[in-house]
Amino acid sequence: MTLFKQIALLVSLMFLLLTSIIIINDLKRTALFLQGQLQTTAQDMTTTLGIAISNLPSAADDATLEVLFNSVFDSGYYSTIRLVAVDGSTIHEKSQQINIEGIPQWFLQMVSLSPAQGSTQVMQGWSQLGQLTLILHPGYAYSGLYESLISTLKWFGLIFFSAIIILWLVLHYLLLPLKRVKQQADSIQRNQFVQQQKTPGTSELKSVVLAMNDMVSKVQSVFNDQEATITRFQQLLYKDKLTGLANRRYMLDHLQQSLAEESPFHGCFGVIKLVNFDLMRDRQGYQFTDKLIQQLGTLINQKHSGLLAEKTARLSNDELSFLIAADEESVVDFIKSIFVEVKKLSLLKGTNEEGYVVAGVSPLEPDCVMGDLLAGIDYCLSLATSEGPFGIEQKVSTILDLPKGKIQWRAWLDDTLKSDRLFLVGQSAFDQTKTAVQKELFIRTRNEQGQIISASTFMPMASSLGLAIEIDKAVFKLINKNSTILKDVPLAVNLSASFFELADAQEEFDHLLQSCHSKGIQLCIEASHHVLNQHPLMCSQVSERVKKYRHQFGIDNLDLSLSLQLLKSTQFNYVKINAKSLNDLNSDDMSSAYQALKTLTNTLDIKIIAVAVDSEILFNQLQKMGIQVMQGNYLNESEIVGG
Repeated sequence: MTLFKQIALLVSLMFLLLTSIIIINDLKRTALFLQGQLQTTAQDMTTTLGIAISNLPSAADDATLEVLFNSVFDSGYYSTIRLVAVDGSTIHEKSQQINIEGIPQWFLQMVSLSPAQGSTQVMQGWSQLGQLTLILHPGYAYSGLYESLISTLKWFGLIFFSAIIILWLVLHYLLLPLKRVKQQADSIQRNQFVQQQKTPGTSELKSVVLAMNDMVSKVQSVFNDQEATITRFQQLLYKDKLTGLANRRYMLDHLQQSLAEESPFHGCFGVIKLVNFDLMRDRQGYQFTDKLIQQLGTLINQKHSGLLAEKTARLSNDELSFLIAADEESVVDFIKSIFVEVKKLSLLKGTNEEGYVVAGVSPLEPDCVMGDLLAGIDYCLSLATSEGPFGIEQKVSTILDLPKGKIQWRAWLDDTLKSDRLFLVGQSAFDQTKTAVQKELFIRTRNEQGQIISASTFMPMASSLGLAIEIDKAVFKLINKNSTILKDVPLAVNLSASFFELADAQEEFDHLLQSCHSKGIQLCIEASHHVLNQHPLMCSQVSERVKKYRHQFGIDNLDLSLSLQLLKSTQFNYVKINAKSLNDLNSDDMSSAYQALKTLTNTLDIKIIAVAVDSEILFNQLQKMGIQVMQGNYLNESEIVGG
């Protein structure tokens, strides 16, 4: 029962009790007064009638007596008028049966009024004629009392309903701070921290609001402190002090994540090398080469040819590396745009042609060993160096039979979509009891030779050609098509960057959410941290739609080097973090960073899922850290689930 209803009930009971006491007391007092008035009126009327009879020339004149008696009867509620002679005989008598109309029986029983009787001696000259008796019925008094009661009840009713309305308005105004307190609590559940700026005047409510504001402030402070702790240790662990870019350790970890079969990142790895770095440092000094490397890092982090490097790192003293979600041709154009800006650097012009830059590019292919990838990049850099300044070499792709140019790629992708060659594979994430808590789905296809081609191979070109959104739609259709065999465990679906940039697949997405909800299938919708961070508004909208159908929303590949403010702006159910990154955070000099991450996710009620668990040593270490849900090739390989 609401507070208004409780107070209204209490006020109603008190009002009813007070009204009853006032009305009953008033009725009793008025009834007593009217009883006396009836008696006085009866006696006065008897005396008046007696005098009139005494003045008659002949008291035995029945006609005259009838006229006098009728005049009295017509003036009020008189039930009996009797004139009795001295000897006991009735000289004249008139009576009538009076019925009280319009007054309920319960009122007559509640208010007891007796008929009033008046009597007087009637004289005829000097002799006594007889005894006159008049009985006045209380019907008139009953009518007056009842009308007074009804009028009183109407006024009390009007006052009561007015008081209830005023009470509602007053409580509505006074309890607004409490409603805002509830909104604050709901906001905390959504990982948002809202302060009430207006303090209520009521002291009790004021103390509640101030206490809630203080609690919100403390929770927000905990979030900010833990985020700052994680950021600080991330910088110590993964940041290059000179350039402000990520270091070699960071890039190698992300390379390994990107090469995993379940990785959502599809693109290329590039390295720009400053040739003759040691020679320039010896001749020009450390300060000169440091500044030159800083300028190169700044150029790489800028947008060129419509592309922006997602992850940039200093791989070694003279090498800067980056990852880009694009095809090889687009990445080469990106590097050429950088080289145009590099040629304008005044520092490089002052090296007397002894220093120049070259680049190597390699596509990220699944199941590729990272050592082979780095060796291939080194070979590309060697070839580019032999070509001279601003040389660019690409690593030869695998033995897969793939299209060569954009025109051939578009035709191949169109044919793939039309011929339904796409199919799904899934990899489960397990809790500590080895129970599958979700199955992450990945898209695959086969070429004309029957070779399986992973998304990391064709998605960069699909994104470049504007076909990534069509592949998202195809994934939605495949899930609906295979829904009968995918009911056992929640399904994790990774949305592409194109889904958040365009609005072309929103209707299909809503249909997928609704269809799976009606079939009892729970979805775990997710996207990479980098994509969600770029599209916060779309992220919130997607989250609301996902929650509407009681599905889950999570972050794939949480990047601890990015701001974690996204965690409190949208309510996430889980985050996926690379297992090696978690293990690095739990090292002796970084353990407080891991504790900060745990505190942060526990405060926001977000579950951590460790991904890319590829060895027993790593699995055991994560168990010691208290990670309850893990996913990776060590636990189970990907398997075909539908096509």
